[in-house]
Amino acid sequence: MSYELYEQTDQIMLRTARYELGWSTDSGALHTLRLHNSLNVLGYGLPSAGIDVALGSPNNWITAQTFARYIWYRLAVKADDRLQMTIIVGLGPLKIFDHYLLEGEVIERWVEIENVSGDDLRIYGVRLLIPHLRIGTPAHCTFEAPGNSVRPRAPFDIAVTQDRHVLPRRFFAPGVRGGSAFEPAPTQGSGVMALTNSHLPLTFLCWYASDEEAALPYIQGGDQAVSLAYEIAVACWLRSDERLTVGRQVFALTEQTWPAALTIYRSMNPLPQPPAGWLRDAIIYVADLRQHGGADGLRLRLPELKVLGVDTLCLLPWHTVGDRPHLIGDLERIDPDCGDEAALQQLITAAHQYEMRVLLDIAMQGCAPDSRYLNEHPEWFIRDEAGAFAIGVATDALAVGRHPGVALPAGGYHLDWMRNDWRLYWQQWVLRQVDHFVLDGIRAVAPYSAALAWIRRPPLRASAGSELMVQALRELVAVRPSLTVLCTLSGPRSAQFAGGWFDYPSHHMLVHLAMRRITPAEWCAYQADYAELYASAYRIGFLEAHDTADCNPLADGLRGSRLSQVLWAVMLFSGLTPALWNGQELADREVLPRLLTLWRRESALRYGTVSCQSVTTSAGDVLIICREFHQRRLIGIVNLAALPCRFIAPQPVGAELLQVAPHSLERRGIGEELRLAPFGVYCFEGVS
Repeated sequence: MSYELYEQTDQIMLRTARYELGWSTDSGALHTLRLHNSLNVLGYGLPSAGIDVALGSPNNWITAQTFARYIWYRLAVKADDRLQMTIIVGLGPLKIFDHYLLEGEVIERWVEIENVSGDDLRIYGVRLLIPHLRIGTPAHCTFEAPGNSVRPRAPFDIAVTQDRHVLPRRFFAPGVRGGSAFEPAPTQGSGVMALTNSHLPLTFLCWYASDEEAALPYIQGGDQAVSLAYEIAVACWLRSDERLTVGRQVFALTEQTWPAALTIYRSMNPLPQPPAGWLRDAIIYVADLRQHGGADGLRLRLPELKVLGVDTLCLLPWHTVGDRPHLIGDLERIDPDCGDEAALQQLITAAHQYEMRVLLDIAMQGCAPDSRYLNEHPEWFIRDEAGAFAIGVATDALAVGRHPGVALPAGGYHLDWMRNDWRLYWQQWVLRQVDHFVLDGIRAVAPYSAALAWIRRPPLRASAGSELMVQALRELVAVRPSLTVLCTLSGPRSAQFAGGWFDYPSHHMLVHLAMRRITPAEWCAYQADYAELYASAYRIGFLEAHDTADCNPLADGLRGSRLSQVLWAVMLFSGLTPALWNGQELADREVLPRLLTLWRRESALRYGTVSCQSVTTSAGDVLIICREFHQRRLIGIVNLAALPCRFIAPQPVGAELLQVAPHSLERRGIGEELRLAPFGVYCFEGVS
């Protein structure tokens, strides 16, 4: 790769065939990034560090006490003609080697942290920042973070008000999970963040990818710019003169508009496990046998579930559990409230006779306080520095570990996936369940470690273990290729082993839509961006789940309401595979069955292209979703208002297929005026 390297008074400059980059000779941070003959997008703020490290506690970040000091640089040409620039920075008792690997339009970044003090240091986290970013005129600049709770097309003037230490306001993030607008990456989301300016056009795109520790994205605003950062959940003891490698952050600057720029992310992050072939056609019923009077009770309900269209059962764990259904008690003992082995066999046999798949929830995080494994195998559990069991969410847990979806419920004891004997026992148990009960698949529940094992000393990290949880699942898939694996967490890590995932980000945005915290137009933009990240065939939609009472209790409160009927329609019209939770079908015996029948009957709803638009009326907002497949066009129309409304239909409509809400259609000039009922749900045939 051809390049030019030169030093200026305040920065080290590197020019390649595509980029011009500059690093500060004060802090060592990257503060110049531009395409040739284009504007610089960095450096719009006071000099600041591009790296921060928490020492001694999760909140003791070094840059709050001292400055980052630029020391030197190194430039190397790799054998494959890639360039690697290393910026060496002093940060308190640490020497940081900040590596940038340039290949085409993509730049990969990771760091090595060396302890240059004479003492052992306790690291609680690392932050990788791209400081003081802005693209062109702020009025034309927007911030994007698809697959999170962040509002799509967030104006730049709102983004610059965000503060890492203050909960985001609803005009930036309609709702927060675990105190954050962002999902940890790559365990629960892609980690993609972007600034884009459609008038130029120009987009800066970055994300975080690692097979070891996850990172929590965040945005830090300033007067004129924003800093994009990832707080990495790495924790370990670092001995004197030893190094720790952390990363990988990836970024690019491209002359593409949003969301076309996401093709860069998609090209570098292929999803290795293809979506389950049957998932796009499925209707899933998630059930806790304890709430059905055991396996016999659910077996008696199979005929009505079959009429509803259900073709897949997903059963919560039937072994003994603690206060929560995914805290392991005894894997070898069936909970009497679920029935006995014969009852389970009869349920699964009957389900297969009704041509239903049967999946079993697999708990992976931890055990209940009365679990027999605490006494029989205490070595299987994570310990803190004093040797005590790690219980629940520790007070010194990193931000990622406190995030819903990975945080273990209060009272839970964390399992240590670094233990080969535990992993082997767990895998053999899963295979026994699959083979003995003739299961069609499993659902991995929160398969990412969150607890810190501070009793570990170098070379083992206190935060190590999550990679081995993923490896254990991948090995199961390798041993049983026909086994379907679903997951409760979405994103690139789950795609290493799962053929589908329960879409929590879309679930939360659906509820925000119901509460009018986002508009129908924003829902359309959100889903369009999401579709550019992952193929929609992976995504399972739901309104309630086993844990929504904890992470989104409003969802449970909406059960059976007209608002929930509206959200079911939006979910299905948008193309998410539907999943019902215990009893939802009993609360809505009118609209939901019709929607599911339509889903089952109409291929256009399952496979069709999606185009959305929003219409504002005097009463409120109307969401229109058009699905087209093999010359069959369906038009889903939802009135999100509590009042009747009227509007001129943007395209001719034919017969209405659901017939659950009154409407009228009148010719008005060159168009047709539709009159919709409050919270009305409709599906019209499209007319060419």
